[in-house]
Amino acid sequence: MKYLIVIANGLTDRPIAEKDNKTPLQLADTPNLDQMVREGRTGSVQTIPDSHHIGNDVSYLSLLGYDPAQYDIAPAYFDALAMGVNLKDGEIPLCCDFVTLQSSHNDMVMKDYTADHLSCDEARGYLKALQEQISDCTVTFHPGQGYHNLMVMESEPFSERLTPPEELIGEGIRNFMPGDDQFKELIYVTNQAQIILHNHPVNQQRKRESRDPVNSIWLWGNGKTGTLPSFEGKFGKSATLISASLLFQGMARAADMNVVSVEGATGFAETNYEGKVKAAIGELQNRDIVYLNIAGAEEVSLKGNIDDKILTIEDIDSAVIGTLLKETAKNTDVKMMVVVNHMSSAVAVKYGKERVPFVISADNGTRSADKFDENLLNEGSEHFKSGPELMNAFLDMN
Repeated sequence: MKYLIVIANGLTDRPIAEKDNKTPLQLADTPNLDQMVREGRTGSVQTIPDSHHIGNDVSYLSLLGYDPAQYDIAPAYFDALAMGVNLKDGEIPLCCDFVTLQSSHNDMVMKDYTADHLSCDEARGYLKALQEQISDCTVTFHPGQGYHNLMVMESEPFSERLTPPEELIGEGIRNFMPGDDQFKELIYVTNQAQIILHNHPVNQQRKRESRDPVNSIWLWGNGKTGTLPSFEGKFGKSATLISASLLFQGMARAADMNVVSVEGATGFAETNYEGKVKAAIGELQNRDIVYLNIAGAEEVSLKGNIDDKILTIEDIDSAVIGTLLKETAKNTDVKMMVVVNHMSSAVAVKYGKERVPFVISADNGTRSADKFDENLLNEGSEHFKSGPELMNAFLDMN
């Protein structure tokens, strides 16, 4: 038996008053997901433990089958592993995201955590300027993917978690800037970066074109280091991950999984669906398990774009789920599951700890529902307390 796991970020939401108290998933036309529900097994899973913050560093790990409480490893360490950055003694990695901040009274508000989908080329130009001009502290910048990069600095580990920028959309940043003495150098680097970016010629050109400037970096992703046991050793099956996320890629590499990069895969709604699906189908020839991560609905949720979220869900259903269903129909040896990472609200532009739905292709389903939406949290027949519990059950199915 082969197993295909589609992790579709951010599909679920909360009821929206101006949309007749329906969610984007309930409003979207999703014939392929609905077909899976009618013919398969459905239910819910708690991907975020009660004791943990909400984020992909938790939900991805959970859905890989690892207990986030046991493997509490910082996102920046996974990023460093994905990027091949070797850390020396006394160095710590930090996620370094280019963001757009907006003035508001006596504070700055996090407006766009992707800096308007910053391109890799433009990001490299900014990183080069930061590397050349930041002085009086030892930091090294490493290009990642567009707005999301890595900074390595000489420092003792910080005792407090730094808040990721995607958790701060619409929030004034003052209350989230670390104030302890241990963060003095980090604040110094951030302040220098803001001055350098303000004066950067590309940013000046953005302003002349009435585009939002890339006016700050945001440093986060600190925490504990650690390792993961081999995925194949844990489950007895070989596995591949296909994802644009450096975080997810780093987790897969830590677990000795195969990682496939797809040209044009962005992690946004505008991505190379065809290439990712083709890669997934190809990897099923060589691996027992293939993880396919589709993240676009999460990003539009965190930008508060309700109508865009509906359209993105429909695109995923058509371009990803529909194509994969046709392929798996030809091969009864493949069992497919679609599961959401965690809830992402397009109204609150925040994550939520709610359980999320899943559907598994099967010919012995309970037929208790006919649509893939939040109603499965109550209507589904199988409900799991954690991602590892769901994974173990899924891989035991024949």
